[in-house]
Amino acid sequence: MFGLKLKKRKKKAEKGLILANKAAQDGEGEAEAPQEGPSHQEGGDFICDHESATSIPSAPPKRRSKLLTKIHDGEVRSQNYQIAITITEARQLVGENIDPVVIIEVGDEKKQSTVKEGTNSPFYNEYFVFDFIGPQLHLFDKIIKISVFHHKLIGSILIGSFKVDLGTVYNQPGHQFCDKWALLTDPGDIRTGAKGYLKCDISVIGKGDVLKSSPKTPDAEEQIEKNLLIPQGFPSERPWARFYVRLYKAEGLPKMNSSIMANVTKAFVGDSKDLVDPFVEVSFAGQMGRTAVQKNCADPVWNEQVVFKEMFPPLCRRVKIQVWDEGSVNDVALATHFIDLKKISNEQDGDKGFLPTFGPAWINLYGSPRNHSLMDDYQELNEGFGEGVSFRGRILVEIAVEILSGGAQESKFSKALKELKLSSKDKDSKSSKASSKDKGDKTDDGRSQQASDKTNSTEVEVERFDVPPEIIPEKYEEFLLFGTFFEATMIDRKIGDKPISFEVSIGNFGNLLDGGSHHGSKKKSAESAEEDNLPLLQEGEGDTAHSVAIPMLSTTHPKKPLVTEGNRNYNYLPFEAKKPCVYFISSWGDQTFRLHWSNMLEKMADLLEESIEEARELIKISETASEEKMKTVLSDFISQSSAFISEAEKKPKMLNQTTLDKKRLTLCWQELEAMAKEAKGIIQQQKKKLSLDEIIHEAENFVEKIRFLVDEPQHTIPDVFIWMLSNNKKVAYARIASKDLLYSPIREQMGKHCGKIKTHFLKLPGKRPAGWSVQAKVDVYLWLGSTRHSSAMLDNLPVGYEAEMSSKVAGANQPPANLLYQDRHVFQLRAHMYQARGLIAADSSGLSDPFAKVTFLSHCQTTKVISQTLSPTWNQMLLFNDLVLHGDQKELAESPPSVVVELYDSDAVGKPEYLGATVAAPVVKLADQDYEPPRLCYHPIFCGSLSGGDLLAVFELLQVPSSGLQGLPPVDPPDVAQIYPVPTSIRPVLSKYRVEVLFWGVREMKKVQLLSVDRPQVLIECGGRGVKSCVIQSYKNNPNFSVQADAFEVELPENELLHPPLSICVVDWRAFGRSTLVGTYTINCLKQFLCKSKEPLALSSQVDGTQVEQALSDSPVATEPSGSLSSSQEPSTDHIYVDVEPPPTVVPDSAQIQLTSMVDVPDSSPMLEPEPKPAGQEPPKGGKAKDARKPTRRSTKKKKRTIADESAENVIDWWSKYYASLKKAQKEKESNSKEKRSNAEGKPDEVVVNIEDGPKKKKDKMLKKKPKEDEIPNLAVLQIYDGDLESEFNNFEDWVKTFELFRGKSTEDDHGLDGDRVIGKFKGSFCIYKSPQDSGIEDSGQLRIQQGVPPNHPVKVLIRVYIVAAFNLSPADPDGKADPYIVVKLGQTEIKDRDKYIPKQLNPVFGRSFEIQATFPKDSLLSILIYDHDMIGTDDLIGETKIDLENRFYSRHRAICGLQSQYEIEGYNAWRDTSKPTEILTKLCKDNQLDGPYFCPGKIQIGNQVFSGKTVFMEEDTEQMVESYEHLALRVLHSWEDMPEVGCRLVPEHIESRPLYHKDKPGMEQGRLQMWVDMFPKDMPQPGPPVDISPRQPRGYELRVTIWNTEDVILEDENILTGQKSSDIYVKGWIKGLEDDKQETDVHYNSLTGEGNFNWRFLFPFQYLPAEKQMVITKRENIFSLEKMECKTPAVLVLQVWDFERLSSDDFLGSLEMNLNSFPRAAKSAKDCQLTKFENASEESKISIFQQKRVRGWWPFAKSKELTGKVEAEFHLVTAEEAEKNPVGKARKEPEPLAKPNRPDTSFSWFVSPFKCLYHLIWKNYKKYIIIGFILIILIIFLVLFIYTLPGAISRKIVVGS
Repeated sequence: MFGLKLKKRKKKAEKGLILANKAAQDGEGEAEAPQEGPSHQEGGDFICDHESATSIPSAPPKRRSKLLTKIHDGEVRSQNYQIAITITEARQLVGENIDPVVIIEVGDEKKQSTVKEGTNSPFYNEYFVFDFIGPQLHLFDKIIKISVFHHKLIGSILIGSFKVDLGTVYNQPGHQFCDKWALLTDPGDIRTGAKGYLKCDISVIGKGDVLKSSPKTPDAEEQIEKNLLIPQGFPSERPWARFYVRLYKAEGLPKMNSSIMANVTKAFVGDSKDLVDPFVEVSFAGQMGRTAVQKNCADPVWNEQVVFKEMFPPLCRRVKIQVWDEGSVNDVALATHFIDLKKISNEQDGDKGFLPTFGPAWINLYGSPRNHSLMDDYQELNEGFGEGVSFRGRILVEIAVEILSGGAQESKFSKALKELKLSSKDKDSKSSKASSKDKGDKTDDGRSQQASDKTNSTEVEVERFDVPPEIIPEKYEEFLLFGTFFEATMIDRKIGDKPISFEVSIGNFGNLLDGGSHHGSKKKSAESAEEDNLPLLQEGEGDTAHSVAIPMLSTTHPKKPLVTEGNRNYNYLPFEAKKPCVYFISSWGDQTFRLHWSNMLEKMADLLEESIEEARELIKISETASEEKMKTVLSDFISQSSAFISEAEKKPKMLNQTTLDKKRLTLCWQELEAMAKEAKGIIQQQKKKLSLDEIIHEAENFVEKIRFLVDEPQHTIPDVFIWMLSNNKKVAYARIASKDLLYSPIREQMGKHCGKIKTHFLKLPGKRPAGWSVQAKVDVYLWLGSTRHSSAMLDNLPVGYEAEMSSKVAGANQPPANLLYQDRHVFQLRAHMYQARGLIAADSSGLSDPFAKVTFLSHCQTTKVISQTLSPTWNQMLLFNDLVLHGDQKELAESPPSVVVELYDSDAVGKPEYLGATVAAPVVKLADQDYEPPRLCYHPIFCGSLSGGDLLAVFELLQVPSSGLQGLPPVDPPDVAQIYPVPTSIRPVLSKYRVEVLFWGVREMKKVQLLSVDRPQVLIECGGRGVKSCVIQSYKNNPNFSVQADAFEVELPENELLHPPLSICVVDWRAFGRSTLVGTYTINCLKQFLCKSKEPLALSSQVDGTQVEQALSDSPVATEPSGSLSSSQEPSTDHIYVDVEPPPTVVPDSAQIQLTSMVDVPDSSPMLEPEPKPAGQEPPKGGKAKDARKPTRRSTKKKKRTIADESAENVIDWWSKYYASLKKAQKEKESNSKEKRSNAEGKPDEVVVNIEDGPKKKKDKMLKKKPKEDEIPNLAVLQIYDGDLESEFNNFEDWVKTFELFRGKSTEDDHGLDGDRVIGKFKGSFCIYKSPQDSGIEDSGQLRIQQGVPPNHPVKVLIRVYIVAAFNLSPADPDGKADPYIVVKLGQTEIKDRDKYIPKQLNPVFGRSFEIQATFPKDSLLSILIYDHDMIGTDDLIGETKIDLENRFYSRHRAICGLQSQYEIEGYNAWRDTSKPTEILTKLCKDNQLDGPYFCPGKIQIGNQVFSGKTVFMEEDTEQMVESYEHLALRVLHSWEDMPEVGCRLVPEHIESRPLYHKDKPGMEQGRLQMWVDMFPKDMPQPGPPVDISPRQPRGYELRVTIWNTEDVILEDENILTGQKSSDIYVKGWIKGLEDDKQETDVHYNSLTGEGNFNWRFLFPFQYLPAEKQMVITKRENIFSLEKMECKTPAVLVLQVWDFERLSSDDFLGSLEMNLNSFPRAAKSAKDCQLTKFENASEESKISIFQQKRVRGWWPFAKSKELTGKVEAEFHLVTAEEAEKNPVGKARKEPEPLAKPNRPDTSFSWFVSPFKCLYHLIWKNYKKYIIIGFILIILIIFLVLFIYTLPGAISRKIVVGS
């Protein structure tokens, strides 16, 4: 029969018949009917082999889409973001003698750094903070632009700039770039390459993001190229590229102009033409280009391209394309679209990757509704905010990228373009828009002669192009959309009672207002061609292409709404048996293959996601089942991938594919192949065994990757909109992606909602109000497909209908106008509402009064109100009688309508407040089926997109049999108020549990109703039973409970998953017996507090619920005498030997003595055995006799100098230890390889102890072989934690938990970190177990929860707070700095350190310690606040941090005083704790009831573990042996976590970096504080003096620089007379940062060879911190500054050579910058002095003036990387004291004057001695010429006179003579 039917079906399809009533035919074979749906002639064979391949049973497609419990996503909320930028320094800036300043622009905000003078590598170390509020998406398009300018008074000159968008930064690990070099380029000319590098940190943090921050350690030798500021995986050298965005044309834009002027015109002119003048604006990477305006045209054609130039890959991700309408007053955005470059390119290497490419393809634009109102209320939807609510036209776009290989040469692409353009020039000149034409012409002419300036600058170019011939006109295909409305309920009554209809539209088709011109002029051309070619085919298909055949019916018939029974707020439309249909044809380009691929991928992702969820649920039942499930899931995934790949490979190449289509398809199957391979690896567990969590995590990664591929950037069919019209006015909508509705004969490619009934909740357009904003619930069947497949459109409708045709048009092949379902069935719905948990608090008390409304079809009922709870137990059954459902009963059973449950908070006044809603499917039982009670399950509740708890309920839909209601299963009798309980068969099975509660105390109680809490009491409630604590008599005096523990019995479900929540309430007793609720906390999941009740052994400190296994700590001890302990624990009585001695060959800095029972380190070599003590540590290691403290001299002479700059006189202090630790932490971060090594020795997160047992005395030679650099001196180190100590040690909740008590409403805004809702804290714990049968055992005294919990009476404690430093503080002053100081608060004590404020500093080093006496529990919360000191007005809080000292004090991790890494009696690392290591060890063993410790020479035994190590030390002075167990005991403590059963990590000596927060900016870090706290109980011996951590004062130094000579200085001046080149040389020098102290030599005039002789001395005094290798500068920022500011910079000496000019400014010839810590060695002679040698010197060969003290030689001067001279100089560094003792004079003065230089006679100034100048410069060289000239002049004069007097003389002679 089946085969026969198939044939029949095929015939049908060929004829193209649509049968009016399928039910009539399929009556006999309903079951199989749906199966043939997909098997049409195209896809039949494919499906068959697919099934055999993947073995997925071909179930008939479901009638309804998958149920979604979440109704709507909430609004995209604005968030706070803080952008923090640190500008550290710049290097290799291009320019001569520049004064660089950095300007940072983020969005519209602008900030600038200080100006640094005369340097190409300025050091800034400045911190800037920008705050932004807005939706994430829009912030991420903001661009951070960092530019470096050469500062001038008028108009600074840009050196180079750098751009990155916030999204790129936010997507980095940790949301930040840290210590990276940004490459600066010149946007004006891209051929010039790098203009320098800027080292910066950029971080973008939102609320609740945690920044991993580490204090900076300056590094001279870093490689810039390896550390560029680019995301991982980007190439370090990024070429320039041109990004072409070509805009061809648009169509279907709104014809309406939204400016008022236009509407007036329209009224006058009449509505004849489109009133829209569109142009397009394209923005990318902070630049924008716009096309010409096309006047009065809703279907404009631009054919223009916008060209951007940017480095590739770009650091900006999104291209924004915005269509605007030009208005006479202002321009109005019509629509906005973003293209993510990540989606249209692939970054992989090799042939897999491809450049961004797009189209030419249509982009669909969405925005505000197209209504002709004067003002657009939803304008922001058009600007890209929020979800577009209607189609606004589409635009044809192409994007291409071409890489410019060197600078901006032209590629074939642009050349071809140019030829096209030049040929089209004549046409162009007639272009309507003159300006664009001119622009085009200019650039064209320019380019044809030579690549004009614009090609090389990054300015945007806009030019016309001719459409290349290869773009063929699109083939259009006809698509039919068919829909049937099954139900329209829950219509908001505000919409009114006017008739309601529904409109369905795609694009402008079906949109009544400005409907898609059906086959209008614009599509005619393309289609007529198609029709001419294929007339027969189309006729044959039966769906004739003439618009006569199928009329458009896109709206349903208006119907009056009726009021819902039981809820006046909702109306519904009475469709009953007659379901209205809509249908219309639209035509779109035939690129549905894109949607098909997307659908295939999406189905894979959905399936994978559902299976992961199922596996997660299975975990709760059993791990192994879950693991098996995951493996089958992954193998299914592999088979699906291979099916996709084979399908993709055999796909024929189509004409209408763009490049991106081909590339994306290849990308998809390559990605799938890679993922399938990974999945195989996971299944076979090749590499390593993965835990279940890891497998699930991997699978989730797969889902994420596939989801990324699903999103198709090139659009085809626009989305489908369903609008609800009330009285023909649009009121609410739903938007559905067209791919989800698209039909394909191949089942895998079908859309997930195609031909299925889907529930849509309609929403309002634009910004939605908070609360329940659903306007209507609509169940609608939609089918969208090519008209070729229209025969399949009714296939999946529920059977049993008769089609009712539209009367207007006759014709056999036409969709029905209505479907009639004749069968009626009566049902009863039973809603079993049991309980809810984790609801949102809606009252000011922090609780709610919840009730639920259950809506089903046209009926609604409400549960009772349970007052003041967040976990109500209603235990109520709601009965809905006489529900009439139409249609086939089997269909109804398979896909019943859904139930909507809304939760509200009942208020005495005003309307109820919405708490959330969920959607559920009822369980259906037909009359002829047997009844089986359903099981309760949890339904998640969502309020918007917030999770609002869970509802435990089940819904039954029972068919009422013919016998009436008696035939239904019985119900339990109702109570007095006629409320039915949930039947016993459905209620969970209960059994008796015992809940033990530990009451410790309440803390941090704030005022309630303006009164402070004084007599609090805690009420614990679970499952209707509960227990009260005693009342605290005076909270101020002692906030702990006097009765510590209590217990109660309660009946809880056996199924752990159904356990009700446990609520903690705190009330305060006031006068006259009134009580007030203070706050509440609800524990929703009790799993962590469940303990096994079987063995009475598990008594131990059950406090630690999170690790129950660990909590079995002392169990064996309780039952057995300690003697039998070793035998009982270990059948083989062998001892475990643990050797905790480091091997002798360890390099000092990696002497990690991590002992674990696994590692047996060989005993120290005999050679090192009898050594006295670790090197460089003064004290003897403490003997047996505790008083053996002999005075010792410092053994620093023997200590090999390792810190290069710590001169021998430098005392080792606490800061030495700090810097050694910093360096160590740095090294550990850098070398993961080392970490792997230390994994063998101990866990990497363990404290790394650094003890060197090989002192230097005679063994120096052995240690000398180690390489010098990078060696950390052999100092004790401490652990520096990146975060706070609590996060390292699980909040110290190993003995008691802290619950925050909430009060007040949890509104949406502060839901994440609602600090202001916390009213106080309750400390306590719970232990829940099944009640034992015989209660005899239990009542033996103490409750098990109390074991291991300390007594809670008040304890006096001495507290020492050490505050080392703060970094990255938020600026508090307008100048971007702050003047921080510390305030410490504890209980009533407050210490203000205001006079010790640090001016103008965001990274202050405080180095302060404070001592406070306190009493626990009264003063247990320590607050440290950092304030900003202001001269005028109040001081501002920068940030604060709070520490719960009590948790630390009682914790098993022993957080009172960190264990040092080495034991010493005195010196910089003296033992701080009041107990010695042996005493601590003894106490630990006693507390944990371990046998021991036993001390024997060379070893310590605890229980059956033996720790061996050295216990005998040689005392330094007396050379005698002393026995001490402290060192070994300390090592045992450091490895205490490896002790079986009782082990836990002990807190080491540490510094924690605590984030500072400010209440105005919740969740945003305002800086970090480095600090630690020590606590000493008063009943112990008093501790020694506090550690001195006051900051090191910088040491004074004087650098004496003697400039002897220069050579080969370039000659700048040319003599006018002789053309001879010379220079007037002088040398300038200063230390960077101390520019006020610039010094200059005298001038060596007229140097003809570039030689200068000076013998001149510069003296530079400066302050220096050797450990930090930083120089400290204290100076006033400007003349108005009140106090000096201190900043640290590297010590860099700048020498410059200049040419002296009298009348103009001097010429700069070259400069030399030397970092005094590491500079290249000098050359011996001027000839050897080369620039290349100097620049390429390796780090090893560099020297430090602080080590060498005196250096002399030749160094090169450079300008723009060219050698411009050489200088012979001598550097001599002396300390300030030495300088005072042996002073020298500046220049050539006394004392120790320098000889005058022996300068050649030519060196003088012609201004001062002109005769000398004449003599030397002219006479010497031109003597003979001058003499000859002189004689000639006399001769000439003689001749002239002779000629002049001759006539007179002759005439006189004649006269006289006659």
